[in-house]
Amino acid sequence: MSTLFPAAEPPDLLYRQMFRTNPAVKLLLDPQTGIIVDANPAAAVFYGYPLEQLRGMKISAINVLPPEQIRERMAAAHSRRQQFFEFQHRLANGEIRDVHVFTGPVTVDGREYLHSIIFDISEQKRQHAQLEVYRDLFYNLPIGLYRNTPGADGRFIAVNPAMLEIFDAPSEAALFACRVADLYEEPANRQAISDELLAHGAIHRRELPLRTLSGRSIWVALTARRSQEPDGRVVFDGIVEDITTRKQAETLRDRLTHLLEASPDFVSITDAQQQVVYLNAAAREMVGDIPERLPEVIGQVHPEWAAQRICEEGISTALETGHWQGESAIRLRNGVDLPVSQLIVARRDRDGQLDCLSTIMRDLSEAKRQQAALAYLAGHDRLTGVMNRLRFDEELERHRDRGRPCLIMFDIDHFKQVNDRFGHAAGDRVLQKLAQVAQAQLRETDLLARWGGEEFMVLLPDRSLEVAAEIAERLRQTIADTDFDEVGTITCSFGVACRANDERQDNWLRRVDEALYRAKAAGRNCVQLAAPEREPCPALRHPAYDHA
Repeated sequence: MSTLFPAAEPPDLLYRQMFRTNPAVKLLLDPQTGIIVDANPAAAVFYGYPLEQLRGMKISAINVLPPEQIRERMAAAHSRRQQFFEFQHRLANGEIRDVHVFTGPVTVDGREYLHSIIFDISEQKRQHAQLEVYRDLFYNLPIGLYRNTPGADGRFIAVNPAMLEIFDAPSEAALFACRVADLYEEPANRQAISDELLAHGAIHRRELPLRTLSGRSIWVALTARRSQEPDGRVVFDGIVEDITTRKQAETLRDRLTHLLEASPDFVSITDAQQQVVYLNAAAREMVGDIPERLPEVIGQVHPEWAAQRICEEGISTALETGHWQGESAIRLRNGVDLPVSQLIVARRDRDGQLDCLSTIMRDLSEAKRQQAALAYLAGHDRLTGVMNRLRFDEELERHRDRGRPCLIMFDIDHFKQVNDRFGHAAGDRVLQKLAQVAQAQLRETDLLARWGGEEFMVLLPDRSLEVAAEIAERLRQTIADTDFDEVGTITCSFGVACRANDERQDNWLRRVDEALYRAKAAGRNCVQLAAPEREPCPALRHPAYDHA
């Protein structure tokens, strides 16, 4: 299509020059058809079409609006109802550009056209959109953003909503009203931060203790840089991250670590890959250097029976139920096996996957020694060290079905006279020595007990009545020949009874007691054998007492 201005008519010269030489993009449109009647060189450059092609194109080939909406806009412009529009225009390469269009009717050679001036605002729109993103970030980020002035009296001049939340501020005005230094636990630290920013230009994630407007103590990570306002003023732009929860967790972790390091218990933690990641001081002292992997650690640190129990019972139970507790043992660096009470705990993450296995082992050696001592005291006579009656009764019950055991029961003749003449302390020493003398005459399998007062009982497993009588006689003779210090010599009377098949225990005890009673009645210092009921009971008398 030819140009609308083929000749240089004097009245139109200025208009033509303004249309063609103006650097702004210009189009001349037929308002009825939407055809581009003319375009200036700037339009050809902007749209990427040759001028010859651009002239004669319909505006709908450039404007991305539907044709009916384009007609509506042209009608509004032609009637002067609207002369400013914002459109999107398509270039020859297909790129869509945002444009502002100023348009209005002009008359050329007696015909009316629309004279449009197009300004490319794509970059402006992009920058505006970016600013909106920045604005959205500024107001919606969960971390504090601010700008403040430097120095000891520096104040905030811009803050985002997160700053209000972090510092318990009811409003921006409240935060603007306070000095930045007032938020520091030590206000002098604010001056130091200000000086550092002025000198070096930036700080990165500096962890600081601060306080809020309500006086609450918090920890923050501060990142800031020195900046300059258009008027030349120096300001600080910064980011404040509230790390109070993390610092509290670190403090708790440090306290727990200190507690674990000070604990005398063995404490270790193993990760899900069976790597030992923590061993406290007590554990390191107990076992020294250990392998990195749990299976090797168990084999080195525990005796075989304990290692087997931990692997087969402890760990499997902890993985199934969350924890296991039981007795095991640690093999110390000196090779000694230390009995321990062990707790194994399995910790899982939110997805139910194993996070770690922790174990605590407490030394049971002293507890076991005390337990053994208490058990010994519970079953032994405190004065003489031999079994007491309660424990002896238990042993009798244990030997109920073990062959035909025999009992020897003996007591000291005229012991009351010993106490009356020499005192109870001397009498106690006699009982102690008597127990020692009697114990020395017995086998390890024979059991000696203090039955009560000056009475003693001996259990002889798997002994015949004749052998039991011989042992009783040997005891009687040995006691009679022993010097009991300040008391001199003493004698004892003995009763002997072997248990009959299926005999009740109380009947057996009654028979040996009756045998001792007969020994007393026979003049003391002798041995009497208990015979079955209704049978005569023979007596073994020392010759010196035949006529007592």
